[in-house]
Amino acid sequence: SGYLPPFPHFATSAIHFAQEPQQWNSRAVVPPITLSTTFHQEKLGKNQLQEAGENKQEEAGDNQHYVYTRLGNPNRHILQEVVGTLDGAKSQGQRSDWKCLAAADGAKYCE
Repeated sequence: SGYLPPFPHFATSAIHFAQEPQQWNSRAVVPPITLSTTFHQEKLGKNQLQEAGENKQEEAGDNQHYVYTRLGNPNRHILQEVVGTLDGAKSQGQRSDWKCLAAADGAKYCE
């Protein structure tokens, strides 16, 4: 029929993947919604924004280095991980490199 067969426990994976409470300093069981547009920086540098844009940001959580929301934030990282996993991406790199999300209505949203 042209569709991939659903894997077992799809709904459970969709709800719980990438939501390990140990990664949040707030001790929240589910990831908090991040409303910040900018993030505290330990050091300043004139090329820091450029370096952050080139960084693959390989792990989510409060320990992740985020600079500006358009370049990445914890919520977007978790969404990438969940969609990548549900889509069958095999490696971290495949999941974190996507730039667009196709919606059910056929629209395509790109960063």
